[in-house]
Amino acid sequence: MSEPQALHARVREHHGITVGGAVRTRLRDAVFGTQDGLISTLGALTGIAAGTGSPTAVVVAGFVIIVVESLSMAAGSYLSSKSQREYLERLLKEEEEEIARDPEGERQELWEMYRSRGYADAEIEIIAKRLMSNPKLLLEDMAHKELGISPEALEEPFGNAVVMGTAYVAGGLIPVLPYLALPIVQAMPISIAGTLLALFLFGGLKGRIVKQSWWRSGVEMLAVAGVAALAGFLIGRLTNVIIH
Repeated sequence: MSEPQALHARVREHHGITVGGAVRTRLRDAVFGTQDGLISTLGALTGIAAGTGSPTAVVVAGFVIIVVESLSMAAGSYLSSKSQREYLERLLKEEEEEIARDPEGERQELWEMYRSRGYADAEIEIIAKRLMSNPKLLLEDMAHKELGISPEALEEPFGNAVVMGTAYVAGGLIPVLPYLALPIVQAMPISIAGTLLALFLFGGLKGRIVKQSWWRSGVEMLAVAGVAALAGFLIGRLTNVIIH
């Protein structure tokens, strides 16, 4: 491996852009899926428990919500990621064809781009010569500078869908479990407390991963969940009053 390649590899490893760091690129789907599983399920179950007082109805509704929503979220993640990837791949293909069709035009664009960023002509000459001698490197540079695309960082639709669906199931099960073993009067506060604790811990974990304040990230996620749980409880109580 040449020195520039070694340096590039060290930079990518430092920023988590490696095979192992690929898991981190799915943090968005993991956070979205887990948070939505916790909040949506908690809000719905709290409302159903408050409105019906039936543990059977709560458990059945909980599992229906988890199965349906996890599949829906996974499908949505897959289709949106696939559409985004196909769109970016089309842009990359068009840029690649333009490079092959009009290399001198691309050279001129390179000069204009780097000159506008303050590079001296002597520096641009070296950069242009290096890039024009390697079509793949030129495509990467032009795609990044012109289109804001990194060819190596395109999303993986299937992997994103798996992460999203699994995260939703993992999050959704936490509010349901107390209703499987306890009377509804005891299960409701435990379900709420357990879910809020899970949200705080998961928010803290997310904060650590992205190098932010773990407790602030935990409180932020906890606050969002508290509003959802309260809304579900109030709607359930209001529905009960209207029906009766």
